[in-house]
Amino acid sequence: MTAPLLSETSLRVATMATDLSGEEPGDLYRDLLTRTDTEALRVADAISVANPDIVVLTGMDADPDAVNTFISDYLNSPDDEHTDVGYAYSYLAIGSSGVQSGADLDGDRVVGGPGDAWGQGAFAEQSSTVVLSKYPINQPDVVSVSALKWDEVAGNKLSSSELSGAVAASIPVMHNGLWDIPIEYRGERVHILAAQTEPAQSSYGFGAPRQKDQLKVISDYIAGEDYVVADDGAKAGGIDENRIVVTGALAQRTEFTAAALALGDELGRDDALNDSGNFVIPNRGWNVLGQGRIGAEAPEDFQLLPGATPESIETSDLIWADVQF
Repeated sequence: MTAPLLSETSLRVATMATDLSGEEPGDLYRDLLTRTDTEALRVADAISVANPDIVVLTGMDADPDAVNTFISDYLNSPDDEHTDVGYAYSYLAIGSSGVQSGADLDGDRVVGGPGDAWGQGAFAEQSSTVVLSKYPINQPDVVSVSALKWDEVAGNKLSSSELSGAVAASIPVMHNGLWDIPIEYRGERVHILAAQTEPAQSSYGFGAPRQKDQLKVISDYIAGEDYVVADDGAKAGGIDENRIVVTGALAQRTEFTAAALALGDELGRDDALNDSGNFVIPNRGWNVLGQGRIGAEAPEDFQLLPGATPESIETSDLIWADVQF
């Protein structure tokens, strides 16, 4: 693997919504072994041009074999013209999207299958979140919030979801999960908060009220609200004024863009970077040196984002922000 080239002046954090997923476990790995997977080439091309220090890929199966193959055969392939990008560290997030509810959530009168999983996933690792980093990830200190029940969220909107009984008492608030991933950068701890909220293609009738509460959980996790309990049973302690970058698929349906931008306002970043509902939001502890977007056909120069948010799509361009202490 190519040795990571580390920046001495700033940290480049990027995110990209992908369609790097298979219908069954192992499908993505087998597809990537061909070295010709179209979506993998698209994603690798954007990463190659941006060369981020940390990249959060949403919609990717959290399959170690697939991730390792993507790094070795697409980001570091000797057979293409891309500039190699090395990532010595990774975190594969597995949340609640593939957990079966035991109820007929999709209304097809059959219990079972992806439509009746809490996040419409066919298996645990499907369409999850993968974080690649040039800097060390403190794996033991990663915090996962994927099992928190919706009815445990303070001031929740569960009552407007039309869910009741055992389903209402059991459903997780997060479509997939929220992960606090500590990165060791230049002697300091940086918190990468990666999340996947309700996707654009979600067909659940309760998607809208749950989406709003998912953004609330992210905010309340940072603030240290007691009700936010991690998957290991620990209560959120808050992150105070530490270096935070909130990123991932926060509002892929355009009606939720304003709510995600409000989260940016809370963090002191009223110019939060977003594209098709995917966000990179550094908190006020950072200086932002630059930001931009790289599409499937990467331009020679980085493009600054327009002010408007385009219509939601399942995959997006890569967006990046350069931040500095």
